[in-house]
Amino acid sequence: MVPEPLAAFAGPMFGLPAWGVMQGHGSFLTFDFGAPKLEVAERHSPEKGLRRSAYVRGEWHLWIYCCHWRAFQDGVQLAWSEDSDKLIGRAAATLNGQKLLSIAVDPASGGSTFSFDLGGSLTTWPYGDDPTTEQWMILTATDAFAYRADGHYACGPSNTPPDQEQWLPFG
Repeated sequence: MVPEPLAAFAGPMFGLPAWGVMQGHGSFLTFDFGAPKLEVAERHSPEKGLRRSAYVRGEWHLWIYCCHWRAFQDGVQLAWSEDSDKLIGRAAATLNGQKLLSIAVDPASGGSTFSFDLGGSLTTWPYGDDPTTEQWMILTATDAFAYRADGHYACGPSNTPPDQEQWLPFG
């Protein structure tokens, strides 16, 4: 069962296929869900002047970072966060296109499980060093839901400064 704060935020993602699933920096993984949207960001620096980047993101963008993870298909491990880029890439390709069914969290251990319709799953657990380290985040155009190693979550506007986020326990 998905806890209420997470169900309220992520519920509209359930039943949607993951797309653009890929490995980011190191073992970070990203997933997009929902209609694609073009995002354009501009930055200005005195050294380089104006810079602009453009990319396509879904209505929901899931970012797995700062945690260990294992990807499975039909109960068979495809890769884990310490594997080679090749194995991580294969795992990402296997999860790409699968519909998200649920997200389960275990606040006592800081772990979580993302379950998909074609037998795929992704489990996460903390690195073990800092209990306040964020493990994953779901972003929309305006809001964010983050989960960290101590089993707490923050939910609110995506532009909230880190020192102003309110971390709450599940339950």
